[in-house]
Amino acid sequence: MLSKLTFLFNRLIVVLRIERKQLPIFLFLLALSTLFWILTVLSKDYTTTIHYEAAFVDLPDDKLLIEDKNVDLHLQVIAPGFTILAHRLSFRKHLPLSVSTFIPKKKGNKWNYYWLGKQSISQLQEVLPTNMQLLHVQPNRIDVLLDEKAERVLPIQIKTDLSFKDLFRQKEPIKLEPSTIVISGPKAVVEVFSSISTETLKIDDINANSSGTINIEPLNHFEINYSLSKVSWELKVEQFTEGEMTLPISIKNVPKGYEIKLFPDEVTVNYLVSLDKFDLVKKEMFATSVNFDNTKKRLPIELVRQADFVENVRVKPDKVEYFLIKK
Repeated sequence: MLSKLTFLFNRLIVVLRIERKQLPIFLFLLALSTLFWILTVLSKDYTTTIHYEAAFVDLPDDKLLIEDKNVDLHLQVIAPGFTILAHRLSFRKHLPLSVSTFIPKKKGNKWNYYWLGKQSISQLQEVLPTNMQLLHVQPNRIDVLLDEKAERVLPIQIKTDLSFKDLFRQKEPIKLEPSTIVISGPKAVVEVFSSISTETLKIDDINANSSGTINIEPLNHFEINYSLSKVSWELKVEQFTEGEMTLPISIKNVPKGYEIKLFPDEVTVNYLVSLDKFDLVKKEMFATSVNFDNTKKRLPIELVRQADFVENVRVKPDKVEYFLIKK
């Protein structure tokens, strides 16, 4: 291809009888004449269609757009070639349409705002270049659906996926700061939700207190706005151990004139307690009993009292045998 162009260029020089030393002058004059031709062509007016995407602005303060509406505007204009070329090369592809100038109409419990192209020629002309004249616009009508704007204060719930090292556990619920969030959006959408969640906090092999920030997980509704995008969290961890003690068993509903002998007459109680409270556990904080029932051969043991700061209390055995002895 290059060799053909070189051949044609050399033939042109021969035909025009241009000497080699005159070649730079020839090329300069050729470029200059081409430039003047382009300037002449671009300075003329042309009728063409340009394209924009509508951007809805200036919504009423008490209302929100409830649909993600994409509208392509086709504008027939007369303009110099320079202006049309500049538009083609421009990154600005959005044309603002002020919803405050739309015509409102109640539609059920929502509002339909509509725009008429023929009546908005002068409005559109104001945002176009001064040397570009607007002749026609399509579509001639645009409808947007708006709803009443509402706000709600909702609690934030953190989602977790936590695992702890042996003998470590979460001491208390994770603290969030702030613990609530304000959401705003269409009333019909906002009223559906009772809480907002975070993204999942995943930590493995935990053995110490930790803190950080985590993002709010957006709802699947583009119309919802949030007062914040992330919250701070604090996780408190404690080390725990297992305690054990032996307790006597009290007996309820012993028949008059009888006494009952239990086998065994004591039980072993196992429990989990945080390491810093281990020494606070006392026997008098626990109590077990059985309720005499002559229809049963073995009586189930009931834990009637336990310390409020222990967990996972187990009683062994869970049933006892008995002898009913007449006094």
